Amino acid sequence: QALMKHKLVSVILATGSNDMVKQAYSAGKPAYGVGAGNVPAYIEKSANIKKAVADIVTGKVFDLGVLCSTEASVIVDSSIKNIVIEEFKKHKCYFVEGDEKEKLTRTMFDPRGAINPAMVGKPATYIAQNAGISVPADTQVLIAEQSGVGREYPLSREKLSPVLSFYTVDNWREGCEHCI
Repeated sequence: QALMKHKLVSVILATGSNDMVKQAYSAGKPAYGVGAGNVPAYIEKSANIKKAVADIVTGKVFDLGVLCSTEASVIVDSSIKNIVIEEFKKHKCYFVEGDEKEKLTRTMFDPRGAINPAMVGKPATYIAQNAGISVPADTQVLIAEQSGVGREYPLSREKLSPVLSFYTVDNWREGCEHCI
């Protein structure tokens, strides 16, 4: 609050909890705010796939996914799915498969569904090691394909780490609806 009200602060950018955003808006200065996030990135079939994947990976690796404005999920048109997966792999992303998804879920979230603070902002290799998943030493991002969103799909939630959920859709309308 002291920083937000300081005379040398002319504009506030607040990310995080909804309470923090409300405080920023009431500080008496111009403020941009976003509460808890879970940003999806939709790669539509006409997208520049190489650039889209590179930008998503850069966003996840830059600060290890701790900002709530970083991508938490990737939604991809089915017609380009295999190309997108190969491009992610070129960027040192590892797709968790089978029981690895459950191991990753148990490591990222507690039984109540709360995020494990010990995994927030940690490298993908650290998270994988704690989950008991063997990944290459240069792995940058862990990606888990999901079939749904919501409480029964914990990896669909905000993860604040270099972990992405991955969804496949049939067209732009389904992609937009899934993002919402």
